[in-house]
Amino acid sequence: MCDSKNIGRIGYVDVNPANFQEILDYSKEPVITIGEDGHFDDNGVVTASLLEDGEKLYMFYSGYQSCVKVPYLIFTGLAVSYDHGDTFEKITKEVPLLDRISGECGTRCVPYVIKEGNTYRMWYTSDYGTGWIKTPAKLEPYYDMKYMESENLFQWPRGGVTAITFANNDEHGICKCTVWKEDNIYKVIYSLRYMSKGYRLGYAESEDGIHFVRMDNKIGITVSEQGFDDDMICFAERIQIGNDVYLIYSGNHYGMEGIGYAKLVEK
Repeated sequence: MCDSKNIGRIGYVDVNPANFQEILDYSKEPVITIGEDGHFDDNGVVTASLLEDGEKLYMFYSGYQSCVKVPYLIFTGLAVSYDHGDTFEKITKEVPLLDRISGECGTRCVPYVIKEGNTYRMWYTSDYGTGWIKTPAKLEPYYDMKYMESENLFQWPRGGVTAITFANNDEHGICKCTVWKEDNIYKVIYSLRYMSKGYRLGYAESEDGIHFVRMDNKIGITVSEQGFDDDMICFAERIQIGNDVYLIYSGNHYGMEGIGYAKLVEK
């Protein structure tokens, strides 16, 4: 949810799992709001992913901080819920979980985390330390997807290894992924940012979860001919309910025009 200055807070919408078009409830107030002045998330927070670990539900989120010469910095925050997501408490407050490092100095954000045994595996977005690029629309960061792992949810390595990167010069952003394992293969859907058009979705596979092969032609979904998602489709989250698989995603202008969902259909 965004205010009149386009500063984001995090909320939720509850839907009927048998019919996603039936809205059951929604948060009247943000469950996570911006930090105090000077904190890493004082100019906006957006959700990244959820991790259910025991009785706790953790939310990884991205915190924005405004700058003068470039528009913003984005680093990772962490919050926890003890009531299945109705409310959240920030674990990271003044400083982020993933802070700037050499080579990743402007963005370390939107992580997706899973737990395998005692190991937490994270796929996240970061820049190259090479600054920003001028697109036809505005100044935008240059970032792709990295990977790292840890035995401690609250302590992560200084940096990661590249998991997915660009296929051509038109691409300049890879972010907000959703990862799952199927038939011993790691599969990922991610958002692709282009110079020439709005966001699209991509797809890749990996045997080890670290080195991915892009297979964007298999994604099976793109923008509509008209409507709330005719210019952009991004920030997808894969959800499986029984044997049904759904993809929840944001439409035009990063979801300002609406949130949609699709159902996987075998061909």
